[in-house]
Amino acid sequence: MSIRSGTTRGSSQYGSAGFAGTAAVAGALIASMLAGCSKYREDEWSRQWPPRFPTGGVVTLDGAPVGEAVVTFSITRPDRDNKAFTAVGMTDPQGRFALRTFRPGDGAVEGTHAVTISKSSMEKGSLVHAIPSRYARFETSGLTADVTKKTANELRFELSSK
Repeated sequence: MSIRSGTTRGSSQYGSAGFAGTAAVAGALIASMLAGCSKYREDEWSRQWPPRFPTGGVVTLDGAPVGEAVVTFSITRPDRDNKAFTAVGMTDPQGRFALRTFRPGDGAVEGTHAVTISKSSMEKGSLVHAIPSRYARFETSGLTADVTKKTANELRFELSSK
């Protein structure tokens, strides 16, 4: 009895169409799996989230855009279940930001929010504020924003170093 391989150098018993077909099926399977994994799925927890509305804007200090600053919105009047929701974003080099509450870019919940904006770094073991530290605390920032479902929530925060 002799055993003979079904392949010879450079070809297979199925020919190149067999390999291409297998590769196409494998590619389609992988693509469908990735598509399913790349989207957020609604579950019991996420169905309880309040509606959020796209919210973003620009931060400037003395007229110049502030990059790499953290912008935080905290609703000042929690909903009837006494839940408070915070939305956070980071500015790009042009000072633009987009907020997220639960997922990237989902915005903020409707209502009046207290706002903080901070940018700091560590230098020689000390915290150095790139913008005045008063803007980093809700109690001293003096910044508020109204998020509504009826308007484009594009906000501009013009900070002063004085």
